[in-house]
Amino acid sequence: MALETLTDRAGPPHANDPANHPRRVLHQTLGYFQRHAEHMNYPEYRKRGWPIGSGITEAGVKQFNKRVKGTEQFWHDQGVEPILALRSLWLSGDDRWNHYWLHHNPLRAAA
Repeated sequence: MALETLTDRAGPPHANDPANHPRRVLHQTLGYFQRHAEHMNYPEYRKRGWPIGSGITEAGVKQFNKRVKGTEQFWHDQGVEPILALRSLWLSGDDRWNHYWLHHNPLRAAA
């Protein structure tokens, strides 16, 4: 493995090496890959059709932020779930939004 060769060539990090010193970076990076090798079986993941990048997660976070936060919108914990539920009703594109408002009276629930 090329990373192991580079790490061996550089030697172990010295006590006074700063965090961004090549010896320290190589040593930490090699250690990370060795510790997490079992989680990096990308050919098998691809064969199973599993995503191996963060694109799907990033897209989900982007949609969440767009739908919940929006520009200059800030929600408290107790307000996030109800607004997500309402937005999902609206975005469903079917009759769920109208059905909800026909059968739910928020003023009655608050009383």
